[in-house]
Amino acid sequence: MVRNLYTYVVREDTGLAPNPFWGICTLAVCTPNHQGSRVKCGDWIAGFLTKTRGHRFLYAMEVDEVLGLDDYYRDSRFETKKPDLRGSWKELCGDNFYSLGADGKWIQHRNRFHLDEDLKQQDTKYARVFIGRRFWYLGRSAAKLPERFAPLAGGRGTRVNHEPAMIEEFCLWVASQFSPGVHDLPNDNPDIEKG
Repeated sequence: MVRNLYTYVVREDTGLAPNPFWGICTLAVCTPNHQGSRVKCGDWIAGFLTKTRGHRFLYAMEVDEVLGLDDYYRDSRFETKKPDLRGSWKELCGDNFYSLGADGKWIQHRNRFHLDEDLKQQDTKYARVFIGRRFWYLGRSAAKLPERFAPLAGGRGTRVNHEPAMIEEFCLWVASQFSPGVHDLPNDNPDIEKG
């Protein structure tokens, strides 16, 4: 049984947030993080594309670990999540680029997408990273959401007060309709050649 389901609209799907690469889905710098969502192990997070894109189902992850942003940066298990600005488009969109300096202030390391002080303040306000080894990321193959799940995809910010029966039904739908892992490329990554 799923504890909670956190849902939100993904405004830009670049591969940064969520970052579904290297066998682990991570969420370090996006709406659930910015709002201080109290996601715990066993909870699910699901993201949907905007209304103009039909509120399509983009991804879901079952959270099995929650780390502080600095711990995430220093943990060798997540080295591949650090952006490599000389690497492939996938390496460019790493989400592991914040650490605490000796003075206790946040350092924003070089990265592709979050480059200014305002984003740094937003990203580090609630410095937690949500990690899921069981996840479904559809990217450009984002799926039409059945009408019965429409309430999950609307509204602003992160939403968590969903009916328990709907949570269970949605999670069963995801697990039965899609195989875990990455299904397609991100929708909005500027470094991927359009083909």
